[in-house]
Amino acid sequence: MSRETVDARLAVIEEQVKAHGKLDDKRFKQMESLDAKLDKIDNELSRYRGFVGGILLIVTALVTFFKIFGSGITDYFSK
Repeated sequence: MSRETVDARLAVIEEQVKAHGKLDDKRFKQMESLDAKLDKIDNELSRYRGFVGGILLIVTALVTFFKIFGSGITDYFSK
């Protein structure tokens, strides 16, 4: 191979590497954006999970209260 052929091929490879580097920067920015969105979604779901857990705690406490004392309450108000 001649020196000119090697230089030409090397120049093509360098351009491809530069182009690939630009794509990688774009991909890294997209990945950072996606990570931020996923963190936001995770925070929202954590908040809702706590809210739903609190509601379920109250509902189960009320159901348990009425299961245990329901007959006594109905007897008291039926008089």
